Amino acid sequence: MTIGPQALPLGQIDSVRWRDSLRLRIALWSGLVGTLMVGLMIAGMAWHMRGQIDHDARLDTLANAQQAAEQLDATMRAVTVSTDGVSDLAAHSGLDPATLTATLRSLIRSTPGCAGGLLALEPQAPGGTHYARYVQAEGADRDFVAEGYDYRSKDWYRRTVSAGQGWWSEPYFSETAGNRWMVTYNKPLPQGGGMVSLDLPLTALTDSLQTLAHLPGWRVSLVAPGGMLALNPDVEVSRELTLARFIQLSGRSDLGPAADAVRDHHHLQLVHVDALNGEKRFTVVEPVGDSGWTVLVAQSYELIIERLNRTLMILGATGLALAGVCVLLMRRMAGRIGQPVQQLATSATHLAQANYESQVPHTSRKDEVGLLARAFDRARTSIRTQLDEIESLARNRQKLESELSIAREIQLAMLPDAPTLRADGRRLQAYAMLEPAKAVGGDFYTFFVRDGRRLWFAIGDVSDKGVPAALFMARAMTVLEVATGRGGSPADALRAAAERLVDGNDTCMFATVLCGLVNVVDGELLLASAAHEPPVLVRADGRKEFLPVEAAGPLGVDVAEHYPIWHGRLEPGDALVAYTDGITEAFDGSNLAFGQERLLATLTPGNDAQALCESLVSAAHRFSDGVAQSDDITVLALCLSMDNDGGA
Repeated sequence: MTIGPQALPLGQIDSVRWRDSLRLRIALWSGLVGTLMVGLMIAGMAWHMRGQIDHDARLDTLANAQQAAEQLDATMRAVTVSTDGVSDLAAHSGLDPATLTATLRSLIRSTPGCAGGLLALEPQAPGGTHYARYVQAEGADRDFVAEGYDYRSKDWYRRTVSAGQGWWSEPYFSETAGNRWMVTYNKPLPQGGGMVSLDLPLTALTDSLQTLAHLPGWRVSLVAPGGMLALNPDVEVSRELTLARFIQLSGRSDLGPAADAVRDHHHLQLVHVDALNGEKRFTVVEPVGDSGWTVLVAQSYELIIERLNRTLMILGATGLALAGVCVLLMRRMAGRIGQPVQQLATSATHLAQANYESQVPHTSRKDEVGLLARAFDRARTSIRTQLDEIESLARNRQKLESELSIAREIQLAMLPDAPTLRADGRRLQAYAMLEPAKAVGGDFYTFFVRDGRRLWFAIGDVSDKGVPAALFMARAMTVLEVATGRGGSPADALRAAAERLVDGNDTCMFATVLCGLVNVVDGELLLASAAHEPPVLVRADGRKEFLPVEAAGPLGVDVAEHYPIWHGRLEPGDALVAYTDGITEAFDGSNLAFGQERLLATLTPGNDAQALCESLVSAAHRFSDGVAQSDDITVLALCLSMDNDGGA
């Protein structure tokens, strides 16, 4: 007896037997023809190409590093050969100083990039006269003996005459050479007979690296024999940082092995991940001959992956073409199998149109189509429930946004009004601005007036953003207000605040803080820093400088043994500007930071405190040019002036 298909209760069929499987029937006709062939081809070629592209990229980086080192070695060797030649003539030829000087002048003019050189001869007999002349490639010579220049007392001279071989100096800024950075190769004459040296502009070494340094994804650094960074994409040479110090300040622990190789003058190939942005790089450390200089060349793995992806796209396109051929061959056979699926797709369209009354066909089938049809049938109730939940979530989100808006207003209301102090014919005006990157933020500022003549102030930046940072910010402001109320110095206040903030700080949040105290009567200014950015002093005569406030650790991590005090004075017309890193680290569309140089250029002497703050914040926004604010921005300014109103 034949029994026709009949509807089964939902939940009675929980799985599909293999012989009834729609997947089996499709796999028999099309899987062996297309999927296996295309998948194996793409997988095999992708595996091969990944290794080949990675290998080629490493060889490319290594070759560029070696080529850069060879170019630098050739430039430096030309200088050392010229210097050695003058040294040998001075030691063995018996030529008089004038002839040796003429020879040095010829070598300077024939050595590419050479800016000048020094020939210093010690007396050949007791009581004789010494000789020291500096020859410039352009300009008049200098007679150090006639000028009375005590070159013998200089460290570079004593080091050279006591050394057994020539040595390269660290880069140094020379006003005499036209306000540019220079390097010098120094060579002692035999038996302490004096020295000879040649000077090169630093650009004579770095220009050959600029083409490679500006390639997308490439980074090039040049390290002097003493470890100073002569060229680096993140550090200007004017900061005079060593590679080890740069690693310490920037937190680039991934460069530790490279620093060891530079120190030991060893070749190194290193795969590492940037500790700051997570970018993976391949770096080659290549010593420059025996000069003591080292060049570092790094290539981003993003470029390597881009090459791989481009190759895989070609393979994928080929695979899709082959798969298309398979689809065309199997189209007629799949027609009967695909018809039930098409009918289920129509039912799915009804569900998408919120038509939950439409009946779903094929619920009695025993294959995957039946399983899917029963799932659609159950989905009608489930979708309605989910829509209700989505509506509830939307209401909750709107409520949360409203609460965050109120929290922002409360946080901004916590910030005090900027006071103005008057005493003994002087006026101290304060002003501050804060713009959170999110609804609420972690930056803060505060003012505390004591006895009408002294103004305590503080500016800080919490290590996070959002609600957690705002709560820590509120606690930090309260602790600082209590700490300053005890009197003492800003260092005392920071130490007391540190002790309070460390207690119970299980979240390990911290804040950098600059705390200061200024007296309106005499302009006396005391500053103490807990790892905060150095403030700027704007003098009435137009001078602007970052104050060398020595910083201790941030508040909340540990209590420093000592918070150094910087002591200075504000004169009438002077202004002090403090800020958080939301100013200096405001980025434009090219990911270029606003930086300290633009900060100094923006500050104009003679402006009041409010104008200084507004102009600095506006300049940072103009620089960002619509790029979303990545960090909280806070600026605080103090201006001391004579009180024309005569207030007391």
